Amino acid sequence: MNKQNIPKKILHWYDNNKRSLPWRRKSTKKQHEYFTLVSEFMLQQTQVKTVIPFFIRFIKKFPSLKSLAGADESEVLKYWEGLGYYSRAKNLKKTATKLLLEHRGSLPKDIEKLKALPGIGEYTSRSILSIAHNQPYIPMDGNVERILKRIFLLKNKDQISKKNLIEKKTFFSISKRPSDYAQAIMEIGALICRPILPICTSCPLINYCKAYKKRDFAITTKNKVNKTKYFEANVYKHKNKYLLIKNKKFNFLKNLVIFPMNEIKKEKFQLSIDKKINVKLSNMNMKIIINKNNKKKIIKNSLLLDKSNFSKFILPSFTKKILNSLPHLE
Repeated sequence: MNKQNIPKKILHWYDNNKRSLPWRRKSTKKQHEYFTLVSEFMLQQTQVKTVIPFFIRFIKKFPSLKSLAGADESEVLKYWEGLGYYSRAKNLKKTATKLLLEHRGSLPKDIEKLKALPGIGEYTSRSILSIAHNQPYIPMDGNVERILKRIFLLKNKDQISKKNLIEKKTFFSISKRPSDYAQAIMEIGALICRPILPICTSCPLINYCKAYKKRDFAITTKNKVNKTKYFEANVYKHKNKYLLIKNKKFNFLKNLVIFPMNEIKKEKFQLSIDKKINVKLSNMNMKIIINKNNKKKIIKNSLLLDKSNFSKFILPSFTKKILNSLPHLE
């Protein structure tokens, strides 16, 4: 089977099936670099369909690198609200500033210079080089990994190691259209080689795929175990206002507004008869008791907020979930 045809097959499929995404729209070179930068930060650990409306809103507010670098961090975080992983937004703004000060507003074409920017690691640097600068990199995201696991029927721990997957990536060879080619491979993973029920009959790589021949589409993944932690959220209500504080407890949500919370033991959570909610974060499963107390409470640097004030602050998902579980404010 002639593997030299692989890039041609993949690009032919992409030209006929690629999604119309807002960061792929026709633009100037500067805009293309900026759209790539913003979308790649947003797409870290977040699905395309989730990112699309946030990207459109964000670009409308911050249409250029200069407007993003010049904005207040609080404003940037507000337009990021709902995407989570707020350190990405902070790093994106820092990177925008550094690009203007140190790189004349352009994305470096050197991988080490890219990785020196805040929030840009191995994967994002390769994505930027391939997509924005048309360099022959194929970033290794979950979609690319899944394709390789099925093409070669990789099952055991050694086979799915990062080192082995990088070696197997030579299967894709190189293309004269590196930017399109990298996006095409990831697109096949997202739309065709899906985690469940892959659409094999539409796949340009069907003739090379061992998983298809064996009809074994199960994917072996490295087990990521999220810790379960237990908390008590103390809800103080006074004259239709709720008491909230600026978070110092969770590093990844620093200075966002939360209810006063303390970690508790599992036994206390299980025995409590108060309302309970579950919140799944990237690195933690939070199980929260909502402890209501209508007595006035004084806590240093706290805020008393009514319903009209909530929109002015950036609220983590668990703060919103706690609020939504409470009776509506009048």
